[in-house]
Amino acid sequence: MNYIPIGIMPDADAMPVMEASDFSDKNYDGIQLRSGQKDNIVLIMHSRKTSPMEWKVAYGFSQIFFRSFEEAVAFCERYGMRPLEGGR
Repeated sequence: MNYIPIGIMPDADAMPVMEASDFSDKNYDGIQLRSGQKDNIVLIMHSRKTSPMEWKVAYGFSQIFFRSFEEAVAFCERYGMRPLEGGR
């Protein structure tokens, strides 16, 4: 199911059967699903390659990179992106 771009996903309430790992690809593992302020899907992902910015938060057509999972979660919490079922 990793062929669906996050930017065209339905809202979070319509996705009860999806898990973060469904969005994994050759470069990133899906770790945690969240719901944004407008109930859109937000995804925290971890790079499969070593780099200074191994974590990313993807939502809509945007991606923001972080050095740690904790920084990614703090960003999500600061902007009201709440965790959904499943994921880490």
